[in-house]
Amino acid sequence: MQHTAEIGISPLTYQPAYEVLAESERKSQEKLQDTLRKLSAITALHANHSARSVHVKSHGLIYAEMEIYDHLPAALAQGMFAKAQTLPLLMRFSTVPGDILHDKTGTPRSLAIKVLGVEGERLPGSEAAITQNFLLVNGASFLSSSVQVFLANLKHMATTPESNTEFRHFLSQIFRATAKLVESLKNGQQTLIKNLHQSQETNILGETYFSQDPILYGNYMAKIAFVPIAPELLTLTNKPVDTLASDGLRKSIVDYFIAHTAVWELRVQLCTDLQKMPIEDSTVIWSTEASPYLPIARITAKPQIAWSPYRSQVVDEGMLFSPWHGITAHRPLGSVMRLRKMSYEMSKKQQLAQEESRICEPTSFDDLC
Repeated sequence: MQHTAEIGISPLTYQPAYEVLAESERKSQEKLQDTLRKLSAITALHANHSARSVHVKSHGLIYAEMEIYDHLPAALAQGMFAKAQTLPLLMRFSTVPGDILHDKTGTPRSLAIKVLGVEGERLPGSEAAITQNFLLVNGASFLSSSVQVFLANLKHMATTPESNTEFRHFLSQIFRATAKLVESLKNGQQTLIKNLHQSQETNILGETYFSQDPILYGNYMAKIAFVPIAPELLTLTNKPVDTLASDGLRKSIVDYFIAHTAVWELRVQLCTDLQKMPIEDSTVIWSTEASPYLPIARITAKPQIAWSPYRSQVVDEGMLFSPWHGITAHRPLGSVMRLRKMSYEMSKKQQLAQEESRICEPTSFDDLC
């Protein structure tokens, strides 16, 4: 543990022993492969083309730039954030689960970020790339603490896409009402229920997004948050969105970027206590009192066409957003991240098998501007 006076906390230095593989994890991963194949097959039938098994419906595909802050304290100047620089990036706002639902069906919203021009030793499988990918969700914790629990949830998802659509809309309304009912409760269960269903009635550009799962942060371990700071974005927080149209969420993003600039801040939360901030259990929300989120970079997206069929073809069908595509200084940590490595590799193989297209990491975003 190293005390860092500049930031007022003592972050733990990463040790390999902090990651613990459960005995049943390998068996669960094998079972998961079959579940993910079923999800992809169902999604392909609904979409008439190959698609991701989760996060398939994109709402916004946005080009932006990341300005890494200068003179960061040593504990924050780690990995790709070790020096001040400006890097291009692509943001993909999408929907969970995988099947392409009407926007009035409440599901969590996700944000994938692909940063270009990142230097450093590469993770296996991304040696030829120059990108760093981050995956975030508009909820601070992951409902599945392990591979085994995540597998059970995905097995349920693998059957529900074929059920009656209106029935799933009805279930969504129940989840929304339940979340509102316990709004005043101040205990741990409130967080779990609210994460079970994130209401889609508000503008997703005003949301704060969290990595949920930890990553290496140079010598340390951390979670990251993507926080709106532009006044125009802050006015969208909790602002209702018309979801009567099937693509209401997408329209809200496209309409915003016709004339507005968006600015977010990337913040990092360093692990200071493994008991309170476990690596293997992503359901635990790390205490911001023990370790606050600290700013490390600013992300700016200028007015643009935030979604188009062409951009969707280039990004949704031509790019894979995997947390395992990046540098070793930001390697994913924990059982859920190890599961994601397998699932994304399988997703990539399925896309290549189903379509005669090349899925690869980009070297330029020029075609998107």
